[in-house]
Amino acid sequence: MQLTYFGNAMMLLKGKHSSVLCDPWVSFDRTSKSGLFTFPELKLTRDDVRALKPNFLYITHTHEDHFDPATLALFPKNQPILVSWYPDNNFTERNVKALGFTDVRVADPEKGLPLNNGDHVWIEPNGIYEDVDSLASFQIDGWKILNANDNPYDENQCLNLKKRFGRFDLACVPFSFQGPYPAFYENLSPDERAQEARKKGLRNYDQLASYIKTLDPKLFLPFAAGAVYGGKKALMFPVYGVGTAHEAIEYVMQRHTTSEPVMISGCGIYDLAAKKALTPFEPVLYDDQIEYLRDIAGRPGPFDRGSLFHIEASERIDLTPLLARARERQKMWQDRKEVKSDSVFFIDCGQEWLYRLCLGDLTVVRVKEAEIADAVYEIFRMPYSLLVGMLTRHYNYSNVKTQHMMFFRKPNIFNRDLHILMSFLQL
Repeated sequence: MQLTYFGNAMMLLKGKHSSVLCDPWVSFDRTSKSGLFTFPELKLTRDDVRALKPNFLYITHTHEDHFDPATLALFPKNQPILVSWYPDNNFTERNVKALGFTDVRVADPEKGLPLNNGDHVWIEPNGIYEDVDSLASFQIDGWKILNANDNPYDENQCLNLKKRFGRFDLACVPFSFQGPYPAFYENLSPDERAQEARKKGLRNYDQLASYIKTLDPKLFLPFAAGAVYGGKKALMFPVYGVGTAHEAIEYVMQRHTTSEPVMISGCGIYDLAAKKALTPFEPVLYDDQIEYLRDIAGRPGPFDRGSLFHIEASERIDLTPLLARARERQKMWQDRKEVKSDSVFFIDCGQEWLYRLCLGDLTVVRVKEAEIADAVYEIFRMPYSLLVGMLTRHYNYSNVKTQHMMFFRKPNIFNRDLHILMSFLQL
């Protein structure tokens, strides 16, 4: 039984009878339609990916560093693809099928899904963000392997996993989490961003340590968080707050000593039976990737002038009527999720005004930023054409917020409900 770790959440589990490729994503030739690029640079070719020929793909969720149409296009349309069940909308199943795949297998909540020759997998939604992510418990060649990819730590879920499956032979768990805070929040000074990035990194390491303490796996691989954003955001990587896998391992081992770390870097291979890496571990730091980052920082994004999705200023209209209709649909989901809030938020899409909305009512009004009278609010800054794409469901907020938006909030407090509901601000 071998694990090949490529980068971010892309890995191949290969046993005697079953092979599963999880979350295939490569930004080939330093290009990306999503605005996300692998970090460190993953120099796989399309032929390299085609040659993997896994028995199954596992798509954990539809964030664009896990669900990449360009990489998925390298697989045959009858490729068996494994996805989780979800309590409400199965975005993952629907989006995979929309790409033309004909063998999409949704895990049964209790029975899971059979693989080959007695191998099996159980897949379930994340305990915290049950509409967004999933995790999988594999049993291949008798080895028990957990893939928790981007799932934030949920104690009850981890205790239940341990009760059901016992001690995992290998737990692949996130050592960090991407997201717009603190790097892309304009209410923070440069020094505050650096301080918040360090705090975020330590909070993430705490989540990793909690995973390991609760599950107590025999081996653990810290992974995921292997993405960088295009444009000027590429050079802001030091304040993303993601940290490094090597530092995360040191942090965990100071607090937990009964689990052993798996240390492999991009395209590295680990043999579970031999209990050793077959390739050397080579940590990659920001400075090692500076040429790559400067290159992608200079590449135009999908909403820049001259790009496919750019809308010239002369063609822009007042979006108040469309936002009002979208707010009605958002309110429907707000009620379904039982969110009672009067949070105020503004959308800045480069016009002379901002659009003011509130979770407490259905009104949409235009306001100049200098004339904002609210004491508590958040501003979402985005290209005009991206807002049009979000309203028409060509884009989902959850998939584009970090690479294409900037933010301002007052006071500096995270509003979880608001950010979840932004995914439902659509026509």
